[in-house]
Amino acid sequence: MPGRPKDALVRGAVRAWHIAFILLLAYVVAEIAATKLALGMDSVHADLFFHMIESGLNAIVCLAFIVVVPEFRRSLGVLFASPSPRPRAPDLAWTFLAMLCWGYGLYHIACLAPLMQLKPEWFAVMGYHDTVAPVSVRYLTFAFGAVLLAPLGEELMYRGFLMNLWVARWGIWGGVIASSIVFGLFHLQHAIFATVLGLVFALVYLKYDSLWPCIGLHAAYNLLAFDPLLGQVAWLKNRAEVQDLSNWIPSMILSLLFFPVAYIFWRRFRPAR
Repeated sequence: MPGRPKDALVRGAVRAWHIAFILLLAYVVAEIAATKLALGMDSVHADLFFHMIESGLNAIVCLAFIVVVPEFRRSLGVLFASPSPRPRAPDLAWTFLAMLCWGYGLYHIACLAPLMQLKPEWFAVMGYHDTVAPVSVRYLTFAFGAVLLAPLGEELMYRGFLMNLWVARWGIWGGVIASSIVFGLFHLQHAIFATVLGLVFALVYLKYDSLWPCIGLHAAYNLLAFDPLLGQVAWLKNRAEVQDLSNWIPSMILSLLFFPVAYIFWRRFRPAR
């Protein structure tokens, strides 16, 4: 293959701190813009709408940098190459099940349920709400950013660029762990949740040497997080009774499944080198 994989990126002038700066700039711009756009919205769902707007705008800023930075543009053909080996449905199914058992199960039981016992006033801050958000044109527009733009921008920046630069410098596990931690940190109060998912996406990318499976899994997970779908399982709760453990039964069940499912995922996706 002409031009070794990632050579345009790894041998170029771009460094990991440049990408970290772009991510920080995108976050600040998106945070300010989302604050302005969320003004006057339904106060019950303001935090949900804010997150949806912020994730879409963040991705747009990152994608704009990808267009103007030569090393980024020249790397796209390799990063979006056809997956090799070809993804198998059972592998992707086990991966997605592991993501669900973590995001809807163990993360809620190990991290959020104890937090709600100690800090119930953080109910909305952590993403919970007690009524279903009305589906409108505005809602669907924001959802488009969260479901399609955010996975595209995040997988390009974190796995495509940042992880590859660090893998070239520190080896596979150095790149995987460091990029996953940064991915987590940029998700603020959900840093632990995002760090684990970052590890999953990193291992999927390494197996297939393509961003397509990561983007597909990321987009599917974001889609199911909305209230009309699986969002009702984890994020829709009775605010007055959030400390009652009966509110957490679905998450308890999924948390028990996490360990065997995660083991199966690891057996299928652990790096061969």
